Amino acid sequence: MRLLKLLIGTVLVFVLVLVAGLFLLPGEKIAQMAAKELSRQTGREVQIAGDARMTLWPELGVTVNALQIANAPWSENGPLFRASEVTIGVDARSLFDSKINIRALNADAPEILLERNAEGEANWELTPAKAASTGTGGATSTAPTDTAQSGGATATSPLGSLTLANATITGATVHYLDQQSGTEVSLRNMDLALKYPEAGGPADFDLTLRPAGDPVKVSGSLAAPLALAEGKIRNLRADIAAPGGTITFDGRAAITPEAQGRLALDITDTGKLARAFNQADPGLLPDLGKAVKLTADVTLTSAGQISLRGAKIASGKNAASVDADLITSGARPKLIAKLAADTLDLSALTQSGGEDAPKAAQAGWSPAPIDASALGLLDAEIGFSAAAIDVGMTKTGAIAGNVVIDRSRAVLTMSQAQVFDGVISGQLVANNRGGLSVGGDIAAAGIGLQRALTDLAGIDRFTGAAEAKVKFLGAGQTLAAIMNSLSGEGQITTGRGTISGLDLDKLFRGGDPTGGTTIFDSSTANFTIADGILSNEDLNMILPILTAKGAGRIGLGPQDIDYLFTPISVTARDGRGISIPVRIRGSWAAPKISLDLEKAIELNAAEEKKELEAKAKAKIAEKLGVEVKEGQSTKDAAKEAAAKEVSKKAGVEVQEGESTEDALKRAAEEEIKNKLNNLFKR
Repeated sequence: MRLLKLLIGTVLVFVLVLVAGLFLLPGEKIAQMAAKELSRQTGREVQIAGDARMTLWPELGVTVNALQIANAPWSENGPLFRASEVTIGVDARSLFDSKINIRALNADAPEILLERNAEGEANWELTPAKAASTGTGGATSTAPTDTAQSGGATATSPLGSLTLANATITGATVHYLDQQSGTEVSLRNMDLALKYPEAGGPADFDLTLRPAGDPVKVSGSLAAPLALAEGKIRNLRADIAAPGGTITFDGRAAITPEAQGRLALDITDTGKLARAFNQADPGLLPDLGKAVKLTADVTLTSAGQISLRGAKIASGKNAASVDADLITSGARPKLIAKLAADTLDLSALTQSGGEDAPKAAQAGWSPAPIDASALGLLDAEIGFSAAAIDVGMTKTGAIAGNVVIDRSRAVLTMSQAQVFDGVISGQLVANNRGGLSVGGDIAAAGIGLQRALTDLAGIDRFTGAAEAKVKFLGAGQTLAAIMNSLSGEGQITTGRGTISGLDLDKLFRGGDPTGGTTIFDSSTANFTIADGILSNEDLNMILPILTAKGAGRIGLGPQDIDYLFTPISVTARDGRGISIPVRIRGSWAAPKISLDLEKAIELNAAEEKKELEAKAKAKIAEKLGVEVKEGQSTKDAAKEAAAKEVSKKAGVEVQEGESTEDALKRAAEEEIKNKLNNLFKR
């Protein structure tokens, strides 16, 4: 880094100018000579506006006030560097051995402005001014000039013998402005302690940052700092300790920046750690990122790509191995990764009230807002596999697939998903580009009806295996809104199974059908979904001695049901058959099952009803002495005049406001119901 070379060069200039004029010039004059030499080496004006105080033995040094280094000519934001006080002290005895042993380098409250303009020029790119002959200062210009041009430590450069016993910077402020990217960062109240005791050896550092007030400490060791300053890659170990966790890197790095080594994270609270770096708390859940441990081989390239290899990550009960590449160039970061886990516990994503919280079927869908903004943080291509996943309402078996995120739209493709004792494949989509919407195109085989309906809806009456295909789409910012907006279509087929709580055999024998079990051989059904309501009109179920039809609605949003299930015996009533419609109505948690008598009359007594009506009309006509031809209606006047007589002779009471024909029809229907009830009791 050129700033590091500038710092070292500053020290050398002060030392050499100090030695050259030690017995000839006052401190202020030496400081001005040093400032002039620094200006020549950096190509920037260096000013020392305050006093300069000197010490002679055993530490040869100078303290200057109000040191300032000018910014690039194109900047209007103030100087590159300024400090209220800078002290430099060297071991006077080491100068006799042509060594520079810096005993002290202290800067009080320095301000550093790092800036890049719209054309990509950086203000820390320093260009030495052309060498000029000097009078009194000539003796001081030779070594620094060689140092600047050689770029660092060489066999003949004074930097090669440079050591630094102790350097401290207190209360520093660093501003970073990037007009190309619009980035602006400020770090205030920074402290730095640096030790470089052996020429060519490692440098130890302790840096304290306070991005949000609480201290973040960075300590470690850097091999050959002068070579690093020249752009070479060198060994680096750094330990970061902050509220909420620690981070350790042990490897190699360059100032490009580039790095390669072993990374270890032990984060106890991501919220605290984020706040310590002046970032928003991501609100991660226990077992899902609130506390995280990570070890990995990491590589950072100069192009800004970060790669993890052989990574092991754990959060609570969850653990996985990861290989990943994060590409930071482009409109958004892009993550390419492969993740493999044993069993993942994701139940916290679907639970809002702990173990004692009521199931969805009892409490309705959650009205809590869903924050899907994370879909827009980056693009991604993530392949994953797990031995099992616990999602709260159910637990899957082995699962494998991939997730692709592109501009706030995520597509989950499942190549293998063992769910509800069967296998599911297809795609699920979450789109947050213009408000949250979810959809899917799913195929399922071998799904256990009892487990699926119990886990998803709290319904445990059905057993058997099912195959299904479904397409659906929902939109909204809450789970309740999404479920009430669902639309789509699908079909279901099942093999042999049972329906508990309903005994169709007892129903046909005239007994109470509730409390028993019905066995069926197969079933098929097609359905549509609109506004959160699933509608079906063609359920066809085959039972050992019966068939059954079904039609009605299932409220996926309101969690209710209104369904007519109609078993049919084709052999009853001397082969004329009988249908007994059963109405299932109510909430998912407590549906009611009852016989639909009106529908039973409509389905089973059409012929009997017609026959009874014809007999009643003939009886009335006979008593009135009126011949009624087929298809002929009684005159309105005759009906009204004969109403009382008809009711008396036929035994039918004509109620107030009721016509004779209506009274006869009512009497016939009552007689039909009585006969059907007797029929069911046989």
